[in-house]
Amino acid sequence: MVRATSFRATLLLALAITTNSTATAYTWPDAQIDQLESILYQHNGYRQYGLAFGVAPCNNMANMQETGRDDSAEWFRTAYHDMATADVQAGIGGIDASIGFEADRPENKGKAFNESLGFFVGFQSVRSSMADLIALGALFSVGSCSNGEVIIPFRGGRRDALGPGPTGVPQPEQDLDTHTAAFARQGFNVTEMIGLVACGHTLGGVHGENFPEIVPVVDDINNQASRQDFDESFDNFDNSVAKQFVANTTQNPLAFGHNETTRSDFRIFNADGGSLIRKMAESQRFFWDMCTTLLERMLNTVPKDVHLTDVIQPIPIKPNNLFITVNSNGTETVSGEVRILEDGTTSSNRDILIHLKSRNGEEVPSSPITAITLDGMKVYAYYNNMPNFTFYTFTTTVPTTVGVSSFDVQIKDGDKDITSTNGDQGYPMQDALIVQQASTCTKLEFIGTRSNNTLQVTAAVRDDMEFDSVQLVVPKPVNMIGTLSARFEEAIIDMKKIQTLNNTGYSLYEGSFSFVVDAVGPMKTFDLVASGPKGIVQNNFTRWAEFSRCQ
Repeated sequence: MVRATSFRATLLLALAITTNSTATAYTWPDAQIDQLESILYQHNGYRQYGLAFGVAPCNNMANMQETGRDDSAEWFRTAYHDMATADVQAGIGGIDASIGFEADRPENKGKAFNESLGFFVGFQSVRSSMADLIALGALFSVGSCSNGEVIIPFRGGRRDALGPGPTGVPQPEQDLDTHTAAFARQGFNVTEMIGLVACGHTLGGVHGENFPEIVPVVDDINNQASRQDFDESFDNFDNSVAKQFVANTTQNPLAFGHNETTRSDFRIFNADGGSLIRKMAESQRFFWDMCTTLLERMLNTVPKDVHLTDVIQPIPIKPNNLFITVNSNGTETVSGEVRILEDGTTSSNRDILIHLKSRNGEEVPSSPITAITLDGMKVYAYYNNMPNFTFYTFTTTVPTTVGVSSFDVQIKDGDKDITSTNGDQGYPMQDALIVQQASTCTKLEFIGTRSNNTLQVTAAVRDDMEFDSVQLVVPKPVNMIGTLSARFEEAIIDMKKIQTLNNTGYSLYEGSFSFVVDAVGPMKTFDLVASGPKGIVQNNFTRWAEFSRCQ
């Protein structure tokens, strides 16, 4: 089990690594993990991503449309049902978002799957697949409901299916042999089957509106879903489900419900004579540790041709929102933010200094630049054993003839003085192909239940690069029949030169693109790509949300 007990140690170790040119530590940027790391750790506050909000607190129901339901149990159920049709020996299935195409099957009753994906889609992007978001949803559920006692190590890189997978989600009316075979196909033996079911059934319950043959439908404004909970602490990830089963006081309808045919938990918990469920009942710590291990395996069950990243740890120093604006007086304004991982021992007089490098690698005249933080620039976790951060912002002006290429970050805090060089290469910041933030804008117009999305980009391009082509590349979201998830098609738009900025060495280019998508759609981003005899320059993964509305 991974226990995040000291982010101070994490920070100091990571800073020591990033100052050592021989180490092979994380270097920024990393297209595979940077976006997922932000969603995973930036819960609440400045630059929050907000996915974790859906299960904070544990009994939260983000859509607020029906009582007797909560996101934590439904997000967990979505992840399990997505994984449950996997065949690990054949190397097919697993967490791949195929559940979106399978929500109308009898084995996937209820509103949980479509409503979960409907919440997740706002965080989907070319760097955060729906499959990764489904895994994160389950991770946030158990993290929030255990108040950080269960921290599942997260790996990214899951790939979204483009159609449904096979059937095979275990059903309550099936016998023990059928369940044992189904879990074996998923990669779990009998002992692990018992543990995984107990871990899954410590949250939520059975909804009578979906399973009237198991629990009765009630006329209760406070329980419109007619839910009968698995245990007395349905909104707490604890071992009550095991304790109450062993004590024969359980209210679990899948253990001692009126319908003997659907007592699947009773059969599963007794599959080894009751040995494991007793151990899980006797020790809360044993229960949590076993669930952490089993749930990590569940979330990492993916098709054989999918290769997951290493475990994504919080990045100690992470740049954000880097922009350069070319001014008419022959200067360029350089601005940005750095996110600093808090270690719990920060002094009140901590200084963050930005050592900005010119194109030739020397420090610019205004360097070092003091980065400042303001009220409201902190990020807080929703539960224990997760990190908090502080953002610092900086801005300076340099001559366009000097330019910029990278920067280092120096942290002076009491008797500590550490400079992070991002693996001895600096944090890159190219000025050959740059988005002009003030003259770039977006527009959102609703057409019934769909939206028309427009992007207008102005880019400053350095003349001495002699580019033959300057292109705007937009990952266009495309709705798929049968699922609320989207796929992305790359749209390439040739940008046109509109102006030479005299005495700056730059010219301005413009490009625009529009598309229609259901509702608001997933997260919208764009890239810039320029090529010529001197090479290719890219400016990647800029979020539409960073720009003002087109007038």
